[in-house]
Amino acid sequence: MPDPQVEVLAGTHLVARSDGVLIVVANRDDVVPTPESAVGSTLLAIQGLIADAARQEQPRSGRTFARLATTWLMGQDDESAVEFGVVTPSDTGIAVFLHGAVTAVLMSGDQHREVLRGRDAGFTVDRVVIPAPDIGAGIFVDEGDQSVDLPRARGVCTLAAGAVPGSGAVLWYGEPAARPSRARMAATPDVAPPPDDEFDMTLAPGVPETRQTPPVPVRDRLRKTDPPPAPRREAETPLSDPRRARTAPRNPPTAGEVIVAGYRCARRHHNDPRVSFCTVCGIRMDQLTCVLTDGVRPPLGLLMLDDATSIILDGDCVLGREPEPSDAARRGAKPVRLDDISGGMSRTHAEIRLVDWDVTVVDCASANGTHIRQPGYQEWQRAIPGHPIVLQPGAQIQLGGRTLTFDSQRGQL
Repeated sequence: MPDPQVEVLAGTHLVARSDGVLIVVANRDDVVPTPESAVGSTLLAIQGLIADAARQEQPRSGRTFARLATTWLMGQDDESAVEFGVVTPSDTGIAVFLHGAVTAVLMSGDQHREVLRGRDAGFTVDRVVIPAPDIGAGIFVDEGDQSVDLPRARGVCTLAAGAVPGSGAVLWYGEPAARPSRARMAATPDVAPPPDDEFDMTLAPGVPETRQTPPVPVRDRLRKTDPPPAPRREAETPLSDPRRARTAPRNPPTAGEVIVAGYRCARRHHNDPRVSFCTVCGIRMDQLTCVLTDGVRPPLGLLMLDDATSIILDGDCVLGREPEPSDAARRGAKPVRLDDISGGMSRTHAEIRLVDWDVTVVDCASANGTHIRQPGYQEWQRAIPGHPIVLQPGAQIQLGGRTLTFDSQRGQL
């Protein structure tokens, strides 16, 4: 498959290309992006994840990046403050990953147009498209109710590597057919690859240089931490934070937070006692004395739906065709409505309950049953109504005609 052209549309967000991967990061702070800004730190972290995925996966498919990005997002103090989209070209197609108010538009030659919206997903959009759209794939930061689409004509400029301001970008594979345009049209100057082929805002056109000394090369910064750096500042967390060790003063947990006993890594991240590596920063857990301490339980994983959306498991939830009036929802479980054209989904079909560090599924006396297939098994097991079943990372759940997969950092570390 030929290397696609990347055309950048004008704007104040951040558009980058790293190792052929297209990245768009929302800049909601109305400031000039720098490597030290929130949007710059996010881009550096994403570029590090892309490099990490390239080392782990050959040929590239985008699946490894999606797993690494999901784990990284779950480790953020406020994942809703991070909004980005990534399009990964492969030999057979493209992989689209969206989080937050970012939209992707896929256009094929027969005028087939598919729109993927990150803000409509429970957590992220993770979609593999094979083959790639023969016209192109656009990725845009949402701005209110403004509609987005691919430009009516393909531009002559291309982003080879590096980062520039923009509202979005298009990965062009072919020539668009004539049609009314709803796109935000702009001309973007040619951008030559920066010396180290990675993010360096001092090279972006239109961005003033604010440093008095030469910037530190990105590769040197990325070598300082392993895994790649994320926009976190652990040193600023106060000692009264409920995630500190039991010996430190602890405020009562806020609404929705659950205190459980676990192990701290050397950087004070609270972890499931059964993991060998910290699920936030990746360092080994055998550096400590393995003394159980109380702390706020982090999200325990994701439910990956068969339509490429996902649900973050940071609390109990109830699944079904109309779960809002259920007893579980009245008790505080998050209702998650699932469409099912098979007709086999009950109004209140099943509950997902978080018990200490385990994720369990409970059938709610559904008409057609809840079936579970644990990793490594071929047969489906029908759940006994009212009896919780502990899910192992990689387990599948079948509700009517829908299939959900449980993904957890514990299964990856």
